[in-house]
Amino acid sequence: MFLNELNKNEGIAFMQLVKSIANSDNTFAQEEKNLFYDYLEELNLQENEIPDCLDLNSIYVTLKDSSERKRNIIYFELIGLALIDGEYDEKEVSLLEEIGENLEIKRSKRIAFANYFYNFVDVYSFSVVDAESKIDLLKEQAEKLLA
Repeated sequence: MFLNELNKNEGIAFMQLVKSIANSDNTFAQEEKNLFYDYLEELNLQENEIPDCLDLNSIYVTLKDSSERKRNIIYFELIGLALIDGEYDEKEVSLLEEIGENLEIKRSKRIAFANYFYNFVDVYSFSVVDAESKIDLLKEQAEKLLA
């Protein structure tokens, strides 16, 4: 939703984190794969531009000078990825905590991001409002969280 704000290096680092999260539970679920390719498209990147991540510290160094908003966007999207397959594996939780700490995302903000995605499911599943209104509402709520 907001990935177009990232520069190319930030986008590559984000995609490396995506791979790490998606594989942390040893299952790269179909929903995660679909989202992976959607992310590539949104970032205007090719799959072969994303090196395997052997060291998360190198990613943290790359993202160290990114703005707070961009680091929030990255973490926000990673939470969505972790929740998309309906499973929130313990390894994913641990990795997300580590990433959040290294990106200097406040704990309250991390919780708010997770709650957003739980609310997203509720709004999308139970609301009778048309889809475009739902998306506008969710985007507006996400924008407030990222501020």
